[in-house]
Amino acid sequence: MVIDAHGIRVDLPAGWEGRIYRRPHGDPTLHAGTFALPAHDGDFGTHATHVMPPGASFLVLTEYRPGEGLEPGRGLFASRTLPLPLEPRHFRADTLLVGLPGRAGLQHFCTLGERPFCLYAVVRARGRVAAAASQVGEIDSVLQTLRIARR
Repeated sequence: MVIDAHGIRVDLPAGWEGRIYRRPHGDPTLHAGTFALPAHDGDFGTHATHVMPPGASFLVLTEYRPGEGLEPGRGLFASRTLPLPLEPRHFRADTLLVGLPGRAGLQHFCTLGERPFCLYAVVRARGRVAAAASQVGEIDSVLQTLRIARR
């Protein structure tokens, strides 16, 4: 299923659901996961990460607004690529916005299409905190289809 809005396009495989939205006076955000996503959530999916079942994967790509020192391609946003392929060892519990048992996350700031973004991905392990390679592989496969239009 292809979702496409606000210059963000991604192809989600069977079993995934997602949305791209923009809050009033906000910037575009993509949520995608292997479980039923909450209808209302924070930009970094605080509710989704609480309710994700064991074995689930969740990702966020949220755009930041340039200005007041934030410049695409510089500082925190200097990277011009996503860290693909994703590595399970880069998913850690201390990377989570809100620490929860059995979950591990990854954060990566970058500039794509001259637009500053943060990638935030979370997996919930089945019995272990370590990210399962298959879950990370699923997220990686989704991100391989990501296309960002220049503004």
